[in-house]
Formats: sequence, C-alpha cells, structure tokens
Amino acid sequence: MHRSQNIIALRATQGAKTVIQVFNLDTKAKVKQCEVNEPIRFWRWIGEDQLGIVCKQNVYHTNINDTAAPEKIFEQEAKFGNCQIMNYGIDAAGKWCYLIGIYQGAGNAICCHMQLFLIEKRQQQILEGFAATFTDMPVTDASDYKNSLFCFCEKKANENTQKLHVMEIGAPAPGQQKFKKSADIQMQQDGDFPVLMQDCPKFGVVFIITKFGFLYMYEVSTASLLYRQKITDQLCFASARNVKTDGMIVINRAGQIFAINVEENNLIPYINSASHIADNKTLSFKLAQRFHLSGADEVFQQLFSSKIAAADYAGAASIARDAPGTLLRNQETINIFKNLPQTGGPAPILIYFNALLQTTKLNAIESVELARPVIAQNKLNLIENWIKEGKLTMTNELGDLIRAANPQLALNIYQQSGSPDKVIQGLIETNQLDKIMPYCEKTGHIPDFTGILRQIMPINPQAAVGLAKMITNRDQGPPKAQID
Repeated sequence: MHRSQNIIALRATQGAKTVIQVFNLDTKAKVKQCEVNEPIRFWRWIGEDQLGIVCKQNVYHTNINDTAAPEKIFEQEAKFGNCQIMNYGIDAAGKWCYLIGIYQGAGNAICCHMQLFLIEKRQQQILEGFAATFTDMPVTDASDYKNSLFCFCEKKANENTQKLHVMEIGAPAPGQQKFKKSADIQMQQDGDFPVLMQDCPKFGVVFIITKFGFLYMYEVSTASLLYRQKITDQLCFASARNVKTDGMIVINRAGQIFAINVEENNLIPYINSASHIADNKTLSFKLAQRFHLSGADEVFQQLFSSKIAAADYAGAASIARDAPGTLLRNQETINIFKNLPQTGGPAPILIYFNALLQTTKLNAIESVELARPVIAQNKLNLIENWIKEGKLTMTNELGDLIRAANPQLALNIYQQSGSPDKVIQGLIETNQLDKIMPYCEKTGHIPDFTGILRQIMPINPQAAVGLAKMITNRDQGPPKAQID
C-alpha cells in the first residue's frame, strides 16, 4: 500500500520476469503497468510517486505517473546473493541510496552487508550495517542550516562491538568541516542487533529498534544515548513515520502497534536531569536553541544577560533570536537594546533587528518597533521589501503606523491582517470606492454602510451617490442598509 494515498502496487512472476501493476483504489483505475526481467526480492515506496525495486541482481526505480520502464539504478554486489534483503532507502535529494542484507556467518552469527551508492557519480561503498536512515537536520551552531546526513548501525563480522555512525553526505554548513560522529551501541542481550531505524528531525534524534525489542533513542549531533527501553518481546518487522508528531509507528509479529513519540515539553527537562548523558546541560541548551524547545528558559536568560553585560550585543541578539517563543523576543528585550550605549558601530537596536531579519520572521511587537524609525527616516521601500520577503507580521497596529505616510501600503497590510473594517477604511482613503461593494460581497462582511456614506460624502459626493444606490438596490436581495 502507498504510504499516504489509497494506492496499491501488486506484482506477479511470469517466468523469468516480474509484472508490476499499480491501482488507485479510489478511482478504480490502473495507474501503471511495467515489468522487470528479474525476480523481485524486496520492494517499497521510496516517495509519493516512486517505487524502489530490489531484484536478484539489480536495483530499479519506477515512477507511477509515467509509462517508462523501471530505471536501473545500480547493480548489487555479488555478496548480496546469499543475503535476506532487510531494507532499501534513498535520501530526500534523490542522490544517495542504500541496500541492507543479512546473512548467517561463522558460528551461526547473524552478519550484514550494506551497499551505499551515490547515483550521480556511480560510486559506492560497502559497509557492514544492520540498519540505516538518511536525514536532514541541523547539527551545528548554524541552526538555520540543515545538514544532509547518513546514519547507520555497524557491526563488523570479526568484532563484537556495534557502533552508531553519523556522517555528512551533503555540503557542510558555511565555515564548517564535514560532520562526523560515532558511538558504541551497548546491546542489552547477546545476539541482539538493530532491525529498524528512523530519523526524527523535529527534535534532532534517531530511533533504533532491535531484534529483541529494545528501543534506543540517540541525539544526532553528539551521538549521545538519550533513552533505552525494552518495548516488546516480539520481533518488530515494519515501521512508518507518524507525520503528525515526527515519531515512529512500529508493528511486531504479534500484531501489536507501538507509537514512539518525543514529548516536546519534557525533552529538555529530561536531558537536564539525565546524569548518564555527558555534558547534559550544554546538550539541553543546544537542542533548545536549535529546535526552539522549552525547558531551558533560565539558561537562555542567564546567557542573554551575560552577553549584554560583556557588550557582546550581536551574541545577545543571537541568544534572543534562538530562544523559544516570546521568552526573550518581547518588548522588554527591545527596550534593553534601545537603551544600550553606542559602541562605535551600528546602534545596538539595529544589531538586534539585523540578527532577526537574517533568519526569521519578526513577531507583531518587533515588526512595529522596527517600522517606527524606518518611517521616521522616510525609508518605506525597506518596509515594502520586508513585506515581500515575509519578514514582518501584518497587524492593524503596523498598518495604522504606516497609514499617514503611505495609505496604499497600509491598505495592503490591512488586507493581509484580515481586518475588513480597516480594509474598507483604506479603500476610502485611497479613493478606491468602486472596490468596496465587491470586497464586501467576496468576504461576506456587512459593515456600517451609513457611516461609510458619511465618510465619503464630503470627499466625493458622486461616488457616495453611486455607493448608496448599490447598497439599497433591491434587485440584488434586501437592502444592505436601512433606508431612513
């Protein structure tokens, strides 16, 4: 079954080839039919419109929205011939893919092969990994930059230790080196090994499920074990992402379904109190800053105050920007920057706003406070550019502030803020009287037409007469206003 649509893919072996048919169960229509000249060993959806097909010798992709034959992506290494295929995955950019197979080694030990393949350059690397996942998430202080990562669990055939590896497969953040981390995985039972793995970019973690039913949760930027718990005695054989929580939904052989989620409000307090996590206080702050999580409020406030005291205004602005919610992004913080002494460079309040504008959208209070000096300097073009870039929050207060200097710009703000009475007022002030009735009909808003007529009469009597006729026209239903 498709991961999000009522679409099913079926396959049937016909001699040496395999026929694939895809049906939309809602429309009862065949979406696609194609074939591969090999038996299929494993297949899965790798995107909204793509199937990944692992055959006896080759790996193919096919798009269900076209009529083309499946495209060969790469040839499997010969050592996969005696493997049970466990998983196949592709990264979000469609550049990298991996294939995992397990086999019985010396002494009946379960061993593994992993083929990591770079599609564009036709390059590959053979690893010994049981489970893997691609992910895109920030793992450095450049919290607005998402690093493209490959995470996998490794166990070499001649070793007893198992490791979690995280390596960067995309370009690193500006000024940074390629990211790479690893950590030992301490299995709780002999013979246990990972079978499922999923990323959770919302919180910067990965989940690992083992054969014997243990759940491991690792923080990616440090490869630190956050949590470990046995959740089932039965083998977990399938999983899917919970699109609402970014968690993991798992099913075991007994038919039990498990929902694995991170409690957003408890993650940071949990790490703060977890003595088994190395440098847990620093880690909790980094995660709170990187993913805008609550629970480290006191640390944010202390760091902000220390930066201000040291006259590191850019550092203080960055702390305020990355703090969760309105903890530091409020009127009090703006007043602090307003009252700071000039140090020879830009005014501290400008340093604050510049830090915000680089990576985020200003909230309602910030938008108004930034607009005040800009309007005073008659630099309305800056405000227009910020609006186009989505950097300002549209409010009535912002529109009122700009109204005297540029009524048309104020009208645009009122329209985006969703204030019908303010929009009508703006249409009157910009002499767009013919647009009042169409606007009211479109939005279903019924304003005080009598008051509107009183406003218009002194400035444009002819338009007032025309509007009066429209609102009292019985041909279009009952009058829009009382006729007294």
